[in-house]
Amino acid sequence: MAELPPDEVIAQAVARVASPTFDRWITLVHAAGCCARPVRLAGTITAVDRATGEARVTYSTAAEPGRVLLKACQTRRATRCPACAAVYQGDARALVIAGLAGGKGVPESVAGHPTVFATFTAPSFGAVHRADPSGRPCHPGAGCRCPQRRLIGCSVVHRSDDPVVGTPICIDCYDYEGTVIWNARATELWARTCNGIRRALARTLAMSVRQFAEDYRLSFAKVVEYQRRGVIHLHAVVRLDQRDGETPAIDAARLVAAVRVAAERAKAPNPLRAAQPIVWGRQVDVEVVDNEGRRAAANYLAKYATKSSDDAGALDRRLHHGDTSRLQLPDHLRRLVDTAWELGGRLELAPLNLHLWAHTLGYRGHWLTKSRHWSTTFAALRDARHIWRQDHERGDGDGSTGDETVAIADWAYTGMGYRTDGDAWLAWSTASNKRLNRRTAWEERS
Repeated sequence: MAELPPDEVIAQAVARVASPTFDRWITLVHAAGCCARPVRLAGTITAVDRATGEARVTYSTAAEPGRVLLKACQTRRATRCPACAAVYQGDARALVIAGLAGGKGVPESVAGHPTVFATFTAPSFGAVHRADPSGRPCHPGAGCRCPQRRLIGCSVVHRSDDPVVGTPICIDCYDYEGTVIWNARATELWARTCNGIRRALARTLAMSVRQFAEDYRLSFAKVVEYQRRGVIHLHAVVRLDQRDGETPAIDAARLVAAVRVAAERAKAPNPLRAAQPIVWGRQVDVEVVDNEGRRAAANYLAKYATKSSDDAGALDRRLHHGDTSRLQLPDHLRRLVDTAWELGGRLELAPLNLHLWAHTLGYRGHWLTKSRHWSTTFAALRDARHIWRQDHERGDGDGSTGDETVAIADWAYTGMGYRTDGDAWLAWSTASNKRLNRRTAWEERS
């Protein structure tokens, strides 16, 4: 059971529930998806007659509680708004599953295309504390010393939730600069890996790379996962298509082999250390995605789409200066952020724009990306949801008009979030109840 808020917040919530405008207020909250920090808008919608030019106001926020309309913030980060993040996660799942099994404008025949699930890891940048599921000590061999002459052994059997897991055994020996630069160049390394997959498949099929590109297309969806040590992993589903729309007559095992070869050979230039190119770590897992595993693969990728570079949300936003003293961060994470900011001031690294990406520890991309032909888009899913709501909520302040008139909206931003903590708590409680009801309904159908 959730802990009750302070008495003052409860009093504010009671006052809201007792107010004569509560029914309309809770309707607006539901329309905003029970967002934790909705955008507050003030304005009107005016219907203009196409023939006569006559204008009349069909909706105004002046009649709404607080004289504002609430609009969902639409963030993907669960640390900022769990309600909007849940919607984003659902869209991510739909986007990935459409590319695996069809739907959302994708033909169902893609379910028969060779498809693999691959995990690409980063190399080591120094010894870190780890939790071993088999119960082995973290780092046996207590006689070893690091270049700083410190013992680097650790005989503790760490739990997976131990906060020390992922932190360096010797913080002064850990390669923080290498970690940040690897994160910053991971997207380029992925692009080169995709090219390597195409070349490997072309060799397997005994054709030139150009001919392969004319006959086949590589489609993918990938998501980023931050490890506890502050470096990213990439999880990707990769699908092989024929450009004529037919199902490729290629065994998925060939695609598995091509991905592994490409992962071993892929290299990206290192702008900090030219003699040490950016490469994948030794642990690269590639598996065939069969019909039974397609939904599981989509769920696995979608669960990372709402994550941030830290669990508490301190790094949800870009930094405007290099001072991290006010951020609640573990020492290891703080040092990675500080290193990214320091590297961002170096002239030779200016193209990486690391000041803009210090909050993501150097990673310069989106958490979930896909190739153009994988499946639908987030924008298309949002548009479809908006149209559905308009069709089911006519007359509820959406400003819908007939064919004879055109609607002109005039909105002004007035702020974000609820005006009282009591309102915020009521919205949070409503969102929690909605999630519980959905989970209960799903369990009853299962």
